[in-house]
Amino acid sequence: MVPWELVFAIVPGLILFFYGIENFSREILAVAKGSFNRILGRVTTRPVVGALLGAGVTALVQSSAATTIITIGLVNAGTLSFLQSLGIIIGSNIGTTVTAQLVAFKMTAFGQVLIPVGFLVGIFGGRYKFLGKPLFYFGLVLFSLNLVSTALAPYQSDPEIVGIITEFSSLPLAILIGFLFTAMVQSSSVTTGLVVVLAQQGLLTLPQAIPILLGANIGSTTTTLIASARMNLYSRRAAAAHFIFNLGGVLLVLPFLVPFTGVVETIGGTEAQMVANAHLIFNLIAAAVFLLFIGQFKRLVERAVPGSEPEILMRTRYLEDGIPDDTHLGLELIQKELRHAHEITLDLFRASMTCLATGREADYQMVEKLESLNDYLDERIEQALRALSKRALSGSGATGVVYLARMSNEIERLGDLGADLGEFSHKASRGGKAVPAALMQRTESIYRILEENIVGLGIFFPGILDATVAELRARDVELQRAINDHYREHLVSLRVEGDIADSSFLEILSIIEAANAKVRDLRKLAEQYSLQKRSESSLPGVEKPFALGDAVPGDNLQGVADLPVQRRVPGIDVQEGRGGELGGRGDHDEIL
Repeated sequence: MVPWELVFAIVPGLILFFYGIENFSREILAVAKGSFNRILGRVTTRPVVGALLGAGVTALVQSSAATTIITIGLVNAGTLSFLQSLGIIIGSNIGTTVTAQLVAFKMTAFGQVLIPVGFLVGIFGGRYKFLGKPLFYFGLVLFSLNLVSTALAPYQSDPEIVGIITEFSSLPLAILIGFLFTAMVQSSSVTTGLVVVLAQQGLLTLPQAIPILLGANIGSTTTTLIASARMNLYSRRAAAAHFIFNLGGVLLVLPFLVPFTGVVETIGGTEAQMVANAHLIFNLIAAAVFLLFIGQFKRLVERAVPGSEPEILMRTRYLEDGIPDDTHLGLELIQKELRHAHEITLDLFRASMTCLATGREADYQMVEKLESLNDYLDERIEQALRALSKRALSGSGATGVVYLARMSNEIERLGDLGADLGEFSHKASRGGKAVPAALMQRTESIYRILEENIVGLGIFFPGILDATVAELRARDVELQRAINDHYREHLVSLRVEGDIADSSFLEILSIIEAANAKVRDLRKLAEQYSLQKRSESSLPGVEKPFALGDAVPGDNLQGVADLPVQRRVPGIDVQEGRGGELGGRGDHDEIL
């Protein structure tokens, strides 16, 4: 039976160790204030570079769980692609070997120095005070392991203790113990540090220690699997890749466990150093094999976590390398990026309609990601236009830059309205209010006209042809007539049913009408831009560009028969879009 004094000596040390590791990771991340996210987000598409970066970050924060959770979070946000995440995940396992090496080389004695140093720096460090807590907690990590090591020293030759350890040293049981202990404490660094300490005190041999280390590698994946459960497809694949990689590495080494142990023993060193070296060599071998077959690894994960969800990345399509020195080429790239932003906005509306029909969380997550990309593209286009505006531009060139900036802003606002539609459907589904089939059919009939307008706008965007303008104006009339018909029908049905509180359909109509008003504003800006471009070419028959607030010939809807003036319906609020005003120039007050 294990002596109680040993239990009471080891358990507090382990608690301090776990507390120190957890807080050290948190403090390092707090000091970085998002720098790790930006560093990982800028990683190149080369998996080897990603692996080196993953190893470096993990060695610094002393937690592969922190690195992998950050990584899958960036995949979920679209900052990292799934393929980029694989290199970082592979490298994170190498970074975890640092703790074992520090313990093996008896660096734990420095803990007693780092604790007071960190404390003093945190109080008197001036502009370096931010380093106080990380130093303190890192010292606590080393000091706690030293406590455990000291507590175990008197029991090196205790036959009862040695017998218990030997009893649990069979290969399957040792792997299970390593897995369960790591899953429980959520840190493979705690497990490997303790194993090295036990080897240091002669309580574990190298052959007994290796299976526990293998189990610890598998156990470290439970955190990311849990964290990714409610994330998108590619985040779940990244978490699954972490599990498959760690499990695959164990399965790779198991058939060669005896020769692997012999190689480690050949390298030499103390028992603790050999255990630490085994941990390092095992992770290096697994990383090398999986990096060599990264393509096959990716396909294996995709088969293990199937799905057809598109991967949305927060990237521009044409402005990733910035604005070229050639101003004319720069304008062309910005125009192409505007067309890309238009495509994303159209996808956003389609995703919102899908979310309205299904009410699924995954569909709403797609809406959120497309909205984020819509906002990101607007920001990057505006940055490019600001950079371009600092150059020597002609008067017409400067005017063109203004039009492009206004169009980018209007696309972003149009996207906000698309997101409003998705958010409305998400709230309805969370409240247990599924959209009835009849109402969904009526909504789709109205939305179809809006989508045709958005598609038509994008044909030559940011320019536009006169024929397209005529088509969009005609559909404006069609949409307004259809909206008014549906308003009348719905209000009559509400009066008949006596449920005036059910304004869901009216809210959807308000969003669609506001979205069409944004499309109309974009069409006018495209007209102005096209006229300005034609003016540059000195073509005959050029008219004066319209101001955005002016009446445009063809927009007068007075000729539409039997359209009553809008009246506010009591108890029904018009939903505002996130981008500011809902319908441009008071569109909801013009016509019902």
